[in-house]
Amino acid sequence: MNSQPATPYWRQTRRLTLHLLLVWFVVTFLSIYFARDLAAYTLLGWPVSFFMAAQGSTLIYFGIVALYAWAMRRLDQQHDEESAHEQ
Repeated sequence: MNSQPATPYWRQTRRLTLHLLLVWFVVTFLSIYFARDLAAYTLLGWPVSFFMAAQGSTLIYFGIVALYAWAMRRLDQQHDEESAHEQ
């Protein structure tokens, strides 16, 4: 087992992943748990609970994947630049 502390790259990767998993958890489980309460609100003429079940969650999941890809590309580029400067 490696006893070295985590590099900033892996700390940032873990932090990003944990934040996005938290968003996923909130969207998935809390919207289901509070579905009856959310039904009192409307979005585009539909109850929010119906909207989340029909398409809202899917759009948010797509956003999570897109944000992860964008952030990891940016982080990889920064890491590559830093490693090139060290050589």
